[in-house]
Amino acid sequence: MRLAARLLAISLLLIPATALAGRFSPGLEAYLVEHHDQGPLRALLVLEDQVDVRAMDLAMHLQRTDRATRHRRVVTALQETARRTQAPLRAALDARLGRGLDGYTAYWLLNAILVVGDEETIRDLAARDDVHVAEPDLAPSLIRPVRRAAGASTARGIGIAPGIVAVGARRVWDELGIRGAGTLIGSLDTGVDGTHPALTARWRGNHAPWQECWLDVLDTGTEFPTDEDGHGTHTTGTMTGLAPDDTIGIAPAAEWIAANAIGQTVDDDFDSDILTCLEFFTDPDGDPGTLDDVPDVVQNSWGVNDLMADYVPCDSRWWDAIDACEAAGVALCWSAGNEGPDSFSLRSPADRATTLENCFSVGATEHVEPYEIWEFSSRGPASRDCGPEANRTKPEVVAPGVDIYSSVPGGEYQDGWDGTSMAGPHVAGTMALLREADPDIDVITMKQIIMQTANDLGQDGEDNVYGHGFLDAFGAVLAALDDPTAADDAPRTASLLEAVPNPFNPRTEIRFTLPGPEAVQLRLYDVQGRLVRTLVDGVRPAGVQRITWDGRDERGQAVASGRYIARLIASGRERVASLTLVR
Repeated sequence: MRLAARLLAISLLLIPATALAGRFSPGLEAYLVEHHDQGPLRALLVLEDQVDVRAMDLAMHLQRTDRATRHRRVVTALQETARRTQAPLRAALDARLGRGLDGYTAYWLLNAILVVGDEETIRDLAARDDVHVAEPDLAPSLIRPVRRAAGASTARGIGIAPGIVAVGARRVWDELGIRGAGTLIGSLDTGVDGTHPALTARWRGNHAPWQECWLDVLDTGTEFPTDEDGHGTHTTGTMTGLAPDDTIGIAPAAEWIAANAIGQTVDDDFDSDILTCLEFFTDPDGDPGTLDDVPDVVQNSWGVNDLMADYVPCDSRWWDAIDACEAAGVALCWSAGNEGPDSFSLRSPADRATTLENCFSVGATEHVEPYEIWEFSSRGPASRDCGPEANRTKPEVVAPGVDIYSSVPGGEYQDGWDGTSMAGPHVAGTMALLREADPDIDVITMKQIIMQTANDLGQDGEDNVYGHGFLDAFGAVLAALDDPTAADDAPRTASLLEAVPNPFNPRTEIRFTLPGPEAVQLRLYDVQGRLVRTLVDGVRPAGVQRITWDGRDERGQAVASGRYIARLIASGRERVASLTLVR
């Protein structure tokens, strides 16, 4: 039966997207093949009217909008759209309660409503003009680490964990005085042991309402963080753990909040745990005008893959919610998966490649030089359905993920944990350091800096094993600070100056400067992140560069009116500019 589900899912993916409007998604149809007549159906009705958060995010990135303004604009737009458009559908749902519909929950992060009922009723609802598509609500799987037999628990400290030293975080603390102070980290995992000595003092709930700092979707009735598994306590320790004898966290001065949605099955409630958690992390206190409750970064060590029932390649059910969360200023960091060493083995949504930065995935290496890739670290590329070919090299970076020492429940510590779940928190903690260095740095810039400063490993340049290379926290924070420690005679970086004219028709000239001869890439993308044309890919001389674009794509065909993004990669940095073509 599972093979039949796969074949059905693949065939449905060939249907044009417009033909799916108002119908069940391929993932939901595949789910029904295996689960037909197995009780009530859970589906997410995604409405037609959605905020274009990708366009909002890109515009604010180019305008360098401050984080508070960004958060207020995005959250307010999302909530107002949901409030305005959901009323007719909710009235229809109320009329169906008890008559084929068991219950429902409405969301604003993604303009959608989770419904539970019989298939016939949900098909009728999905056919409404105001519904775009019905998606399945399925439980993602924890990216469970490998625990070595030698990994014994201990209450004794080891000082600074080796992985922290390897990525240069100790240099960030000692030389730059940055330890994550004033930042907030989110853990979307199995929960956190809030009593652990390395973590308890910096739970934000110590001085803020607990409802803003702990989301218990398991409905255990707790008002204080708990962790029955241990995974979330270990990953949170790597991000921000600090105790008298142990500095196990990359950002030991950061505070944290948590939710416990991962590692459980789909329950019988009328809500979607992942969507509930992403909405919580986007605006924990429910006030778009406040920012101190909003995490700077959330670590995600979960996903789905083709070893699981009901999986569709490049599963996209969470994509819009992820985009909305990040547009509001919350960076989401993803462990790549432990299904390597084969190619195409990343989990979803870590395999997403709709842009160069989304979703930001992390592979695992040894924590000692030469930082060899861990055998089971998932490899790229992302498959064809995940995004344009130019974006599909995965993961983005790698970090220590072998024999990692961190906190476990009960006030103890453990080494011997292997996996990309251990690597991702090193990057998430670094994102907190970047936010202390520049409180208004946006998510796109944060990811670009981490990729550009990574130390290249494996094949020259970006590859599908190491991505852009091994995490360099010190180099990343220096870049966020615009390298104030650099000598006066340090080489200047390339800059993207302007496009003249802009708006333009039929052509424009893109101008930038180079401090010296070097390899340059200048590419044009549409606002969905799809490659339109490569203008430069090679060595250019020093000085002012003038590159003409005639409004045509790689095949020489004229592109439509609209906004396009020029991305320049040179001097180890990336610059962007917005171009507007008017036909």
